[in-house]
Amino acid sequence: MKKKPLIFIALCILLINLSSFSYALSTYGNRTIEGFLTGIDGEELEIEEYGGSIYKMALAEDAIIKIDNRDAQLSDFRPGIEVYGKVSEWKLTYIEGYSASNLGYIKEGGKYRSGIVKRIDRNQLVVELPWNEEETYYTFPGTIVIKDNRAATLDTLYEGDRVKLYFDEFDSNIIGRVEIEEDTSIKIKELYRGDISFSDFYENSITFEDLEVFKNGRWRFVGNSITILYSSDAPIYTGGTKIPPTKLKYYNGKRVYIAVKDFFGQDKIERMVIQNLYERSYSDKIKSINWYTEDFELSNKVNLKFNDGTIIIKNGRMVDKYSLNPYSDALVITDGRNNERITDVIYVYNEDVNNSNIGQSYIYAGELEEITKNKVILDDFFLLEKNEWESFRDEKELFYDDDTFIYDLEEDEMVRAEEFFMKDYSVDDRNSNGRDWHGYVYTDGDRISAILVKKRLDSLNSQRVTNGTVERLVETSSVGWRAYLRDAKDWSPSKNQWMARRSTLRLLLDEAMIIKDNRMISPEELKPQDRLYLLRNSSKARIIIVK
Repeated sequence: MKKKPLIFIALCILLINLSSFSYALSTYGNRTIEGFLTGIDGEELEIEEYGGSIYKMALAEDAIIKIDNRDAQLSDFRPGIEVYGKVSEWKLTYIEGYSASNLGYIKEGGKYRSGIVKRIDRNQLVVELPWNEEETYYTFPGTIVIKDNRAATLDTLYEGDRVKLYFDEFDSNIIGRVEIEEDTSIKIKELYRGDISFSDFYENSITFEDLEVFKNGRWRFVGNSITILYSSDAPIYTGGTKIPPTKLKYYNGKRVYIAVKDFFGQDKIERMVIQNLYERSYSDKIKSINWYTEDFELSNKVNLKFNDGTIIIKNGRMVDKYSLNPYSDALVITDGRNNERITDVIYVYNEDVNNSNIGQSYIYAGELEEITKNKVILDDFFLLEKNEWESFRDEKELFYDDDTFIYDLEEDEMVRAEEFFMKDYSVDDRNSNGRDWHGYVYTDGDRISAILVKKRLDSLNSQRVTNGTVERLVETSSVGWRAYLRDAKDWSPSKNQWMARRSTLRLLLDEAMIIKDNRMISPEELKPQDRLYLLRNSSKARIIIVK
């Protein structure tokens, strides 16, 4: 009889555990799971969460399967691999594994996310995750940034960039490390227009007739019967409605607009819009945007609709509609009849010194009034503000250090910081017979990242602000390095907008200060497809920022 209380207690403990397990089951209907794959039984995966709980779940029929952000098969997974999953009604709708050999390998207790940056607001990053949900994450002064396998800064980040985010604490949204994927996998290489001739669902390719590329502000013929790859998850829209690739065969002969990326040396469709009725194009400034009704007004008073399928290219990247800004200058391609039109393509022309409001970079020009061991004072300086030089009859104090890039244009040589103070770039009591030199200065806040010094300053009134994409680079014995820019746009102070050029622009580079990722580089380090923001005197480039 004395054993009954023990049996009763054991039954209570069992009921409590069963109740807790039932609660875990009931709350696991729609959520995420993170941990380690412990085994695969047929179509079912056994996953041990970081907290120690073990779950066994099957894959949904249309489940997305990836390893290190690349498409994969379930057979590619091995026990012990770290996984992240999306669960709906006790089935995995998304599962991603992280290989231990990859730099993204997370130790137990860590957290990893990958996705596309949708919006940037100072220390907030809104990221679209692979299952099309958006999450907000936060940076802090200690957040590490990696780009092209080297340390970088957060101001090199763009909306539309594909990133990997690493977190030091499992339950935190504070980013410990950001890895920005290489530019070739992010940037839109070309914008095409053509007619669908044949679509091969099994080979994931589409053949086009009368294919044209948008180059130097106009459509230029490329050729007939050109085949381009696409992936099954590349969005295809018509009239604002998304259609599956299996229905492409019904659109043979239809005109389409195609945003293409470089995929291991081949063109690959990132997004495609099928024209429904008739095309009409505008090159104008976006005056206002109504997010609720999804329409916008151009400065010419034309009102247009946009939608989730609209191809929006900004800073050379595909972005979503919420990345549009009023007062942007853009090519707008519409589809419809009379005044009833929706927008198929918005190609934003705008560039600036900074990529977003994270950046605090500035461009100055002025007389080198005083140079000390760590400080430069500019007199009667100019500041490039909204693509135009603004004059200040004042002094500006800036600071340099051993990591500052200092280039003497007259001698065509780099100058060490410890030598900068000793040379006669500034008139003082040691040198009363000379004249102050002048400089172009690129800063991060008040810290000088790079400075180009020369005896006389150019006429800033004759300078022009331009942006464009490097088409090719040539070195000659007579004039040195030249860059040929396609899709160039000039800033017009009188019209207060970017104006597309109709021809390739030739630039001389040998007297230019070229900045990439906050460091000075030489002309030969530029590459085709680099996007540039620059100041120039006619064909002579003075300051170039590689975007």
